[in-house]
Amino acid sequence: MPKKSSLGRGLDALLSRPLPALGTGMGESRVQTIPIARIVQAAYQPRQVFEPEALAELAGSIREKGVLQPLLLRPRGENFEIVAGERRWRASQLAGLSEVPAIVRDLGDREALEIAIIENLQREDLGPLEEARAYQTLLEQGLNQEGVARAVGKGRSTVSNALRLLTLPEPALRALEEGEISAGHARAVLAQPEGDRLWALDQIRTRRLSVREAEALQRGARAPRPPAAASSPRAYRQVELALSRRTGTKVRITGEEKGRVELSFGSREELERLLELLGYGAEE
Repeated sequence: MPKKSSLGRGLDALLSRPLPALGTGMGESRVQTIPIARIVQAAYQPRQVFEPEALAELAGSIREKGVLQPLLLRPRGENFEIVAGERRWRASQLAGLSEVPAIVRDLGDREALEIAIIENLQREDLGPLEEARAYQTLLEQGLNQEGVARAVGKGRSTVSNALRLLTLPEPALRALEEGEISAGHARAVLAQPEGDRLWALDQIRTRRLSVREAEALQRGARAPRPPAAASSPRAYRQVELALSRRTGTKVRITGEEKGRVELSFGSREELERLLELLGYGAEE
């Protein structure tokens, strides 16, 4: 049975934590009317791209029906910083509103970032690099990858794979950010040896390759590698790559007539996923 997403529970848990009163009533979870002029952009906004057409449509809806969902803000001196709802704030300005409904909570930097990421992930608003950079910011706040995964209700391997996108060469990062290639294409680029990644990107762009075609890319005429005692026979290389793509982990085949197949895992969660993929315990 597939696991139920914990994103909703994570957001509810964050928003329901008891907070000390600030002496001005701002510790309460009640809807207030806040002047737009006193609202400032978030210091830790994961989402960086706001499509003008979508904002214009939302502004039209707000003119007709108002802001149906309050923003979540935190106090910043005499002003309020957006934790969740920047898109609604931007559209409200386009609609000519002078004030918006909001809930004001006293939140720390890490907690505010967790809520902002979860809200965007629930709405599938974040691009792959925005998501990766948000996870990186949480790491910089003192969490490890396991902690980030727990905070946002994702698997550790999901967080790890997202963060790996940040190691793309700069031209590939720009292509991914601009929507020229997908996250699947980007992972296919990363699967190439480091010296072949820009070549792979060029092939994907110029030949308009699908993700599956990009995953099958193999550059010819490479300089021969020195023999290694435990290296896989050339005939098994494509099998290793195919199994690696299917299992989502590193696969290594050693031997020829006799040998072994090795699957790597980096956590208990990843081991359980591999065992489930292999059908272990399916009949129990």
